[in-house]
Amino acid sequence: MSDWREVELGRGLRVKHGWAFKGEHFRDAGEQIVLTPGNFHDKGGFKPKNGTEKFYDGTYPEQFLLKRGDVVTAMTEQARGLLGSTATIPKDDTYLHNQRIGLIEITDPEVLDLRYVYHLMNAAVVRRQLYATATGAKVRHTAPERIQSVQVEVPDILTQRVIAELLDGIDGLIENNRRRVAVLEEMARAIYREWFVKFRYPGHEDVPIVDSTLGPIPEGWEVSTCGAELNFIGGGTPSKSEPSYWDGGTVAWYTPTDLTKTGWRYAAPSASAITGQGLAKSSARLFPAGSVMMTSRATLGVLAIATTEATTNQGFIVILPDERWSPGFVYEWLDSKAGELSALGTGATFKEITKGSF
Repeated sequence: MSDWREVELGRGLRVKHGWAFKGEHFRDAGEQIVLTPGNFHDKGGFKPKNGTEKFYDGTYPEQFLLKRGDVVTAMTEQARGLLGSTATIPKDDTYLHNQRIGLIEITDPEVLDLRYVYHLMNAAVVRRQLYATATGAKVRHTAPERIQSVQVEVPDILTQRVIAELLDGIDGLIENNRRRVAVLEEMARAIYREWFVKFRYPGHEDVPIVDSTLGPIPEGWEVSTCGAELNFIGGGTPSKSEPSYWDGGTVAWYTPTDLTKTGWRYAAPSASAITGQGLAKSSARLFPAGSVMMTSRATLGVLAIATTEATTNQGFIVILPDERWSPGFVYEWLDSKAGELSALGTGATFKEITKGSF
């Protein structure tokens, strides 16, 4: 990279704080949405909150209404991996620039290109420096001046624009695939509920409906329990004070955060991994690909299908593959029973679904 040069980000950009929007004006519906770290994917990119947004109906300075194409970065690690995550605002006159979000503005367009900076901010070289200078014991924070002091190597401005255009194209393909997957998942959900909740499956017209302990069901169907029909296990956490249980680990080890931060049907790679020794010396259990993970502690009923062998901490019930029930069927059944499963949760400090009640 002989034609690249080292620069401090502050030579070509500035980061602006947002505004402190008043909680008394937050609403469940409206026109403008208060942007939060929850609107960022941990690897970067904008994440709609789909029904959990906080709308704002108070007055605010006009400059804090974001525009399509604005580049913003999370300055608070609301969830693991979010510090420094950077996103592009998808549309005009909708999102409000909250105080713990940084708005990136180019001050010298001969030094840095905004689209290149978007991708650069999501690269490990920047994230590592932000983590190293962040403050806070439990929740990590960064600040505009710390972001501006990050050192990076960059090419000339024309090369930056070419690289950014290529990466934007790849991001576009990824987003299109996400949308297609979302459509397919909704189709699967609709078919499941039509056939197995409303009992309008092919040929249902010829099958009588009979009474059962759960209410009317098609004749020939049976009422059973999860304990009788499913094989499931829990998880565990190897001692964090024993490095040999963690250092160089290759066994995927999931926590509920791994599922909640993506919301994907098929599990993304876990943020942590344990060693074979950590697995052997703890209550963590190894399960195969195709197992359905369900969070069972604090955050209840979040689901994902494992794509590799993996383990979890104790905040899960994991339903193992079974030749009678496909992972997709188990996933949809659990999803359709979300309210009932949540009602099983007990506990004073945090709710938990025990394997016995499940």
